[in-house]
Amino acid sequence: MKLLTVGDSFTFGAELTSPSNDSWPVVLAQKNNWTVRNRGKAGGSNDRIVRIVFEELPNKYDLIVVAWTSWDRFEVKNGDMSIWTSKNRKLLDNWSWVNEYYKHAYDDFYAFNYYLRQVVMLQNHLKQNNQKYIFCNTFTTPKTYLDKDHVDIEQSINQVDLTYFIDWPYGHMCEWMGDCPKGPGNHPLELGHQRIAERINEHIRHLGWIS
Repeated sequence: MKLLTVGDSFTFGAELTSPSNDSWPVVLAQKNNWTVRNRGKAGGSNDRIVRIVFEELPNKYDLIVVAWTSWDRFEVKNGDMSIWTSKNRKLLDNWSWVNEYYKHAYDDFYAFNYYLRQVVMLQNHLKQNNQKYIFCNTFTTPKTYLDKDHVDIEQSINQVDLTYFIDWPYGHMCEWMGDCPKGPGNHPLELGHQRIAERINEHIRHLGWIS
């Protein structure tokens, strides 16, 4: 069985001694004797996640697991930008315009609404292609906006398929890994990745896709 995983640094396995052996995608694949292609990337955006899934879909995976990241990130041709990136000028080099974008043009509610549309769009595209998938959130959840009455996002929220989105809307990987040891950048180490893999595996088993 072929597994594709797409996400950010938590999916890549940042701060692990050996991401190719100990990241949660690898652990999940080992649990079920699957092969895995891990397309996680440190600092990756949801724009990148959608693009990678579209690019990889013709390769015909048995299961795709998408770990959505913070919606303040966006992709340009040279990489992914975020509020954190704009504050860390050492990473910007000639991309000082990002500071101005987040200062004058960024709106968190607009970005959240865009994220919702990405979730619904991608789930519908995968279903149309008869592609099994699982979604989850890495660390950002929609609690701030779902706990308020925002009529303009209700339609998108109602279209999210809860069957294939683990712990929607409030659960996320940072909860699943619990009080495990973390690296200096607050990424989970081996135990955290094992716990994340087990939570995803549990959901897949509940769907009846594995015994």
